Amino acid sequence: MANQSLNLKTLPPLPSLKDMALSAIKEAILYKKLEPGVLYTEASVSSELGISRTPVREALIHLASRGFIIYMPRKGFQIRILMEKDVKNLFELRMALELAVIRQITPKLTEESIIKIENLFSKYTKATEAANPIESINADRELHLSLAHLTDNPFLINAIEEIRDLIDLASIRSLEIEYRTTEAIKEHQEIIDMLKARSLEEALEKMEEHLRITEQRVLSRIKAVE
Repeated sequence: MANQSLNLKTLPPLPSLKDMALSAIKEAILYKKLEPGVLYTEASVSSELGISRTPVREALIHLASRGFIIYMPRKGFQIRILMEKDVKNLFELRMALELAVIRQITPKLTEESIIKIENLFSKYTKATEAANPIESINADRELHLSLAHLTDNPFLINAIEEIRDLIDLASIRSLEIEYRTTEAIKEHQEIIDMLKARSLEEALEKMEEHLRITEQRVLSRIKAVE
């Protein structure tokens, strides 16, 4: 009997133990469940996650390669503390990458893409107005990365994701110091308005302005904590 075609949706592959450990550790760092200055061991993490040390070690090596942690073989790891110079360097690169995204996507934006961007902006606005800083940062990240994905350039997307990881780490470190709502929402709205109008120069100008303001906010938070 010939195989029947049931038109079922193919299931995505299951994540590896390393990927699961990577996601869990990164989430713990970003949600401030792990504290800077504390030495955490592989054994404690593997016990907490209920998996062997090997995938935990692989995840830690990966996080260390991306600048998230300082990994010390046979001892453990510490969360990396980003200083003022680190943040300035990150934003310099982020500026170049995100402006490159705007240059690529603005002339070829479809109505479907605009609707998706506006839906993500709505999600970001709700989280921000609800004064939920973690959810706001996650929604902001999703919005910016959605623009990057429209380039269909995996190298550009990956570079922005890596930089954003570290910027989020610096931002979340001191969210209790200051939290803005109206200004950030307005900045994003202006960017989206220029994208909808397919106005390249104005979109570039608004994105650059937004990123420079964001950089100053992050730097001011770091200085306040120090």
